[in-house]
Amino acid sequence: MKKLFSTIALCVFSLAGTADEFKAASDIWSPFFMVSSNGYSGIGVEVLNEVVRRSGDKVSFHSMPTKRAHVMFDNNDVDIMVLDSAFWNSDYQMKTIIFTDDIMSVQEYIYLLQENDITITTPSDLKGKTVNILRGYSYPLVNHEFKEGLFHYQELDNETSLIKTLLLNRADAIFMDSVAFQYSISIMGHDNALFSRGMQLSNATLGIKIRKEKNHILPRFNKAIADMKKDGTIDNIISKYTKGFSVQ
Repeated sequence: MKKLFSTIALCVFSLAGTADEFKAASDIWSPFFMVSSNGYSGIGVEVLNEVVRRSGDKVSFHSMPTKRAHVMFDNNDVDIMVLDSAFWNSDYQMKTIIFTDDIMSVQEYIYLLQENDITITTPSDLKGKTVNILRGYSYPLVNHEFKEGLFHYQELDNETSLIKTLLLNRADAIFMDSVAFQYSISIMGHDNALFSRGMQLSNATLGIKIRKEKNHILPRFNKAIADMKKDGTIDNIISKYTKGFSVQ
């Protein structure tokens, strides 16, 4: 009995020894990462909380602008970006990071006002237009147009601000992913009929972005994600924030 107790204690100690504590960062990105007086919420927050619960790890969340989050991540002051995509990172950045298995995907589009009757089907259709985007975000499909200054653009801090500038005709178009767009117009009380959708900018798979030296956590994170897909946890979390509208 003493030998059995010692073996169990050793196993418990070994399991406890594998746990890590991580700092996870993100900018406000509704409905993926949101902050209120009640704390942090959103698809990414709930998914990551459940991943570390299953993996036996701990995580603390930190809200900060995208550019600052990237700098802190690069400087090893942050371990994890709550949700990110390899598509949004350069080849140089990919040398120092790893991603978990895919959690979900998002499609980014150009959104316009229906009443303005503007059609955007190619990047060249943006020429001379005023386009508002989220601060710190990149859109590889139109990098050339950005660099050449073929359209005017302004970076704003959140999704509702983007939509307001469109409604006030302070922008001809805005760039947003379909989940964030539909969630935002829903909470703002606007109807889909007010808007039209132009060309697709990306189809990005999202995972948890981790510093490369933390690669030892990848197997247990990926196992948790696989189990969450299998038992429907991830679908249930996504549905909680997208219930009542289509994101296609």
